[in-house]
Amino acid sequence: MLSKNFPPLIALLALTPVAHAVPDDGGGYRVAPAPPQRPADPTQAHKTFTLGFEEYQMATGLENASVGFTGEKAMQTREAVNAGLARARDKFRSAVAADPTMKEGWNMLGYTSRKLGDYEESLKAYDKALALAPDYPEAIEYRAELFLLTGRLGDVKEAYASLLKSSPSYAGVLKTSMQAWLKSKKPAPGVSDAERAEFAAWVSKT
Repeated sequence: MLSKNFPPLIALLALTPVAHAVPDDGGGYRVAPAPPQRPADPTQAHKTFTLGFEEYQMATGLENASVGFTGEKAMQTREAVNAGLARARDKFRSAVAADPTMKEGWNMLGYTSRKLGDYEESLKAYDKALALAPDYPEAIEYRAELFLLTGRLGDVKEAYASLLKSSPSYAGVLKTSMQAWLKSKKPAPGVSDAERAEFAAWVSKT
């Protein structure tokens, strides 16, 4: 028969790191305690996020100033921009490690990873941000831009419809991104010419 202390015991066990077996020198196994869980550190997360955002702003400013550059100058600037985005991404990684509930950190980790071409990490980060805040308009819009690059046009449409209801200004940002993507004629995995044409017609009507 369970005692009245059973629920608190379950709660305690849920918070206790799980031990695991590791091989010993004799070919057997010994039980080793799991490493202690680190509590969230919002103050450190905020400081690290701020440093990352400063790196991001500098990289973005350099990118905007380089419009029209050609040849070696354009290549060197692109390398400098990517280096700045990489430093920013490292800070955002550290920020969410310090506080996994920081939706802004996950969002910016998604953004910098997308800009650096790491679409897998980008999607995971956006999903984390939206799991914490499903109506987070900036993350919805940023993730939709990733969907454009990866050929998920149906998901782009859904994101636009969602933003149109909850945040029309971000819906406008996404529409501009969709128009720019179509104008650039960048290829997207699995998107046929017919699908692209259908999507272009849909964008023109939004």
